[in-house]
Amino acid sequence: MHDFGRDYEIERFRRSLAMLPAGADALKREEAMALLGRLRDVTARLRRVEEGLRQLLADESASAPGGPRSAR
Repeated sequence: MHDFGRDYEIERFRRSLAMLPAGADALKREEAMALLGRLRDVTARLRRVEEGLRQLLADESASAPGGPRSAR
């Protein structure tokens, strides 16, 4: 399952930050862009971990007694 809403929101923030002038007050533009890049990468890694766990659970339930593989 892919959460396009979160990806869209992160990308929207990234684009908004990219339009700030370099050296803008608050979090510096470059720092904010780096943080959003890290957030995007971590989010993608988390999705892969979630998918891997779902696959492990599916494999485990399929090989458990009474599961689909035991009927063979």
